[in-house]
Amino acid sequence: MNSLKSSKSQRQRQSKRSKGAVSVEFAICVPVLFSLLFGCYEIARANMMHHAAQSAAYEGARVGIIPGATDEEIREASNFLLTSVGVTVFNVNVQNGISADGVEQVTVEIEVPFDENFRMGTFFVTDPTFRGQCTLNRESL
Repeated sequence: MNSLKSSKSQRQRQSKRSKGAVSVEFAICVPVLFSLLFGCYEIARANMMHHAAQSAAYEGARVGIIPGATDEEIREASNFLLTSVGVTVFNVNVQNGISADGVEQVTVEIEVPFDENFRMGTFFVTDPTFRGQCTLNRESL
């Protein structure tokens, strides 16, 4: 009977030690897991905003090369693409000019500040403003 009691008390001590080890492992692993999770989300969102800025500049320039297109139409095309992916704060700059070859060109530049469009604080992204630029030659009739 005595050996049965000592065996039972040994199992209880091991069980308590095991529970303590699980708690320590959990306390160490959870911050690492959450850091990886939020880091992946932040990097994916930054990548999406970078590509949205590039695509919006291209779409705006495509609208701008059509004869008779106005700066407002270019801004609307860029605005539509950016707002469709959830970017709310951005700056669209349209420049009409003539290249060295004498060809009329349209340049669309877009700036998207990451920290103003990201709902959580930024931790991993070092340059908080993404820029997209596209220059296309105007079509002639």
